[in-house]
Amino acid sequence: MRRALLRVGMWAVSLALVCPTPLWASLTFSLDQVDFTQDGSLVVADSEWGQFNVAYDQGSSLEWINLVANPGSDPQWIVQNHPLVPSSLTGTSSFSSTSYFDLGITRGTDLSSLDVLALVTSTPLSGAPTSGSLQTVDLGEAFAIINSGVPSGFTALNPPTPIPVSFGAPFLGVETGWHTGMPNVVQEQNFCGPGAATNSLHWLNAQHNYGLTQTLEETQTELAGNMGNANTGNWDDTEVQGKLQYALEHNLPLEIHYTGGVKLPTNGNYTEPNGNGTARNDGPITWEWLQREFARGQDIELMTNTHWVVMEGFISWDDVHLFGYRDDPFQNGSATTPAQLQTINNRHVWTYFSNGRVHIGNGDEVLQAAVAESPIPEPSSLLLLGLGWLSCFGFRRTPRV
Repeated sequence: MRRALLRVGMWAVSLALVCPTPLWASLTFSLDQVDFTQDGSLVVADSEWGQFNVAYDQGSSLEWINLVANPGSDPQWIVQNHPLVPSSLTGTSSFSSTSYFDLGITRGTDLSSLDVLALVTSTPLSGAPTSGSLQTVDLGEAFAIINSGVPSGFTALNPPTPIPVSFGAPFLGVETGWHTGMPNVVQEQNFCGPGAATNSLHWLNAQHNYGLTQTLEETQTELAGNMGNANTGNWDDTEVQGKLQYALEHNLPLEIHYTGGVKLPTNGNYTEPNGNGTARNDGPITWEWLQREFARGQDIELMTNTHWVVMEGFISWDDVHLFGYRDDPFQNGSATTPAQLQTINNRHVWTYFSNGRVHIGNGDEVLQAAVAESPIPEPSSLLLLGLGWLSCFGFRRTPRV
């Protein structure tokens, strides 16, 4: 067993590029083997899941990092086109992000190191790289939760599956979006629902000066009460119920709407049972809806059968849809350690949307519901649809908000 939360095997990389674009001023990455908890207890040690972590000073162009494990003998393309985002997208000068991958081992095997080939490129790769920087990386230990607060009864760890994204599409017409300053509240046990809603509402408050003076934790506690979540998790109907009540009681000019639904009605709108308002049903979940509403400056929470997260950004072209999210992988509340708090503050996770499926915590799952809040009145559609061309490879960025 590796020592908890130790980040070892941190490597600086100076890597070859597919075409001559500026390389990041500095870039380091580390690899972890993930242990999984449930309701505060360790249930899967030394899982087959790996966690990739990268930190870098940002440049002016979108680039990509790829890793191949066991190059030459038994190559496995473990990190596939993890984005390295430019400062113009996020409004920051340095950034860190995470993604998950298949270690290619049997569950319960304590993996101490990996030989990897790493390559940074200016465009996504359609296949595993065969050149780059070769190094041996010692694995650290990371933690994740199987079911972070959706009362579905699903508490078994899903195994890794092949990433259902084909990167062979022409890298043209790329669209991006980012919600700069999206917070990441420290969550209590099974508070992924109120936690995601808290992040959303505080981000909207910062954008529109709604006058909220609560701390993140105070808002989360109030929302959890509204949602009937006594550290027991909550479904999509009570997620919306809690947000409607909160918006009414705090006089927030928000229209709440959603797509999909498990407990939310899939035919007709949702009317809050205590007279706190109605949420509009926008129909089935599609990527087009997610990207459109996000680009309009709306915050979006996503729910599978095991997790709620808040959407932070996206990169999309052709049939390739990548998005970033924020969450708390520990849910230790007031017992959160300084090391865990640092991880939460710096945690930005990249994943995919493919044919209605995502990976936001427990492997590949169906995206069951997406909930958004629309400021009233909405910003000008002409302003929101104004797109600019960025850098030599030409990706369109929706206005950063």
